Formats: sequence, C-alpha cells, structure tokens
Amino acid sequence: ITQFPLTWREGFLRDKSAIFSSIEMLEWLSTIETTSIKDDKKKIELYFDTENKIKAKLNPDLTDITSFPLDKEKGRNGCIVVWVDPVEDATYGRYIAGCDPYDQDKADSTDSLGSFIVFDRLANQIVAEYTGRPEKADVFYETCRRLCIYYNAKCLYENQLKGLKGYFEQKNSLHYLFEQPQIIKDIVKDSKVNRGYGIHMNRTGQATGIKDQCEIYLKDWLYEERTNEDGNITFNVHSIRSIPLLKELIAYDREINTDRVIALMLCILQCKEMHKLHIEEMQPKTLLETDSFFSKRL
Repeated sequence: ITQFPLTWREGFLRDKSAIFSSIEMLEWLSTIETTSIKDDKKKIELYFDTENKIKAKLNPDLTDITSFPLDKEKGRNGCIVVWVDPVEDATYGRYIAGCDPYDQDKADSTDSLGSFIVFDRLANQIVAEYTGRPEKADVFYETCRRLCIYYNAKCLYENQLKGLKGYFEQKNSLHYLFEQPQIIKDIVKDSKVNRGYGIHMNRTGQATGIKDQCEIYLKDWLYEERTNEDGNITFNVHSIRSIPLLKELIAYDREINTDRVIALMLCILQCKEMHKLHIEEMQPKTLLETDSFFSKRL
C-alpha cells in the first residue's frame, strides 16, 4: 500500500512498528477531522454543590489538548471532554476508567502528560477523557477523582508512580481505585507482584508480559465488529471520537509517549478482569444447579 498508494495518507503509512494502525483507522481519523464529528463534544468543569453532590458545568472557553505530538506553545493544562453524559442511577460497574498519571509537578522538558479515560462497558465505548499536565499534580489527581465520582467509576491506574493513590487515600476515595487485577496471574505465571491497587505497565521484569498482553487485548477490541445506529457493521475503532487518541494509536511503537493509549489499555484490561470475575462468581451456582438436577434424576 505504501509503495502504490491511492491517497496521500496511504503513502505516509508506517510499514513497521505500527501495532494498532490500519487503513480503517486512518480513514476514520480523516472523517472526524473533516466533518462536524470533531465538534461533537462538551468541555466541562466538575464542582461540588452546596449539598456536596458532584455537578458538571459547561465551559466552552476551556482548551483541550488535540495535538499529537504535543504542541508545547499551546499549553498543557487540558480539560475534561465529554462525549456521552453518565446515565442517572447507572448500575455500578457500568462505567470504568483507566489512568496513566504523573507525579512531578513541573517538567517543561517532557511531552509526557497525564491521561484519564472513562469507558462505558454497556455501550462498549469511550465516553469521556481528561488529558493534561497542570503545574500541580494534585490538580490532575483531583480532576480524576471528580470524574470517578461523576461516573461512579472505578479506575485502574498505572501504579509505577505513587502520587495518585496517595491523593485518593488522603481524600478517603480509595474505593474509586481498582484493585490489582487477578488476571495478572494468567498473564505472568508465578507472578508474586502485589501492589494492592493498579498495575505496573513498564516493560521490565514481569511487567513485560503484562504490557504485551494489554496490546493484544486492545488490538482485539479496536477491530471487533459492532453494529452502528444505522444498522451497519463497523469496528469499535469507529466509536472513538478523540482525535489525539487516534493519532497516538496510529503512531504507537512502544518507544514514544502515548499516554492516552496506556489509559485505554487499562480500561480494556479492567473490562477483561471484571468479565473474568463475573464468570467465576457464576460458576459455583451453575455447578450446584447441575448437581441438584442430576440428584433429582437419580
């Protein structure tokens, strides 16, 4: 395709190290960038009202980070972007979150950002994103905490850095952090890692297999078929509205900073873990019913 391109985009496809990129993804990115879909989002602030309930306030003056690689001249504070509001009184577990945080308050020399993605397990799509690097890390942590409360979502985070957990613990909000997934034992045999909350995603030691498996899970999800509103068969990648996330997915090669991709990986891994736990919870009941059936027959 790169040697005999039909469009300029095909001519600039990467022929190696592009784990997630595809013609479908490139065409979808082009569609979003050139249509009104790119504006189908809300920029909001979250605040607590007089009854200490979390509320959302539209603020079109906020600036979300849409460039990748990062354009440092445009600032890096970022803001919350919502594509789908939370369903009122949604069943617990419907919304989950993934977070790739940072600890250092100020780092002008790096293009690494903190990224927080909210995922709707029922609709099987991303519903909100917050990516940025405020001067104070606590500002990032608090915004993540408020998003957890707003969507009633548990967050699986990359736990190499300790700041996020410490902040949630200080705010009596540890129940919004997802425990270390049991599925690690299936991915890394004889794993003795036990950090309580979150997961380690660096490619060193036992974490190597974890990130490799997360890449497989994410690619499977991206190209899993789904039916759109018109009844047509598409892929999950066509449900993504975040332009910078799509750009990160296209560029992802394990060497560059792709904070949104890591956050999405953690959402997909948490989906796998929750499905696994659900199946394990059902198995004892199913076995008992089976035993009872055969006892009656005997």
